[in-house]
Amino acid sequence: MAEAAKRHLEKLLNKKKEREEQVNQILDEPDKRIIRRAEKRKLKRYNLSQAAKILDVPRQSLYYWIRKGWVKPRRDYRSYPVFTVFDIEKIIKWRNTIKLARTEC
Repeated sequence: MAEAAKRHLEKLLNKKKEREEQVNQILDEPDKRIIRRAEKRKLKRYNLSQAAKILDVPRQSLYYWIRKGWVKPRRDYRSYPVFTVFDIEKIIKWRNTIKLARTEC
């Protein structure tokens, strides 16, 4: 009986490996990166005050940027703005390009 269970388990493990190989053949590396990024996005979200603290700007400035349409945050179930790590990275890049444009003028 133990041998039958062992063979059945090996058979299931082989099927799982075959499926994983099929998925890996279908998905190329950029697709895998997209999936990983999407999984990371789900992990942590920051509210307006937390994002402002990370960006080292007043909360009102961040809210002003949202009202002007310069920053587009996601919304939670209460329609409050929430930011992911990727959103904050985009804001930092955007802010840095503005600083560079001002110094060049």
